[in-house]
Amino acid sequence: MAALAPAAQAAGGTGIYTLPWNTPGEVLEYRSCGCGDSCWVAELRDARTKTLKGRLRCDCERLHATVGPKGKERAQAVICPAGEGAGKPQAVGEAMRLLLRR
Repeated sequence: MAALAPAAQAAGGTGIYTLPWNTPGEVLEYRSCGCGDSCWVAELRDARTKTLKGRLRCDCERLHATVGPKGKERAQAVICPAGEGAGKPQAVGEAMRLLLRR
């Protein structure tokens, strides 16, 4: 994750970073909110309209998910997707694909 998050992590969060996503017209964004990067939010949005297509949120322990702009957040898993360093963007992307059944 060091490649994605500069030293701002110590302050309890980071800016927004774009993660690899292969669907044209969509953008997958990630931001850390603390817990040593165990608290994070990833959102898949339409690149043009910014409409939310899916959100994954890890609260330092459990994974929560929302599908669509008006979907209700639901607990998805007892633990958040594994992935450290360079593997974390791929783990988050795979979790989003599973959420949206792609």
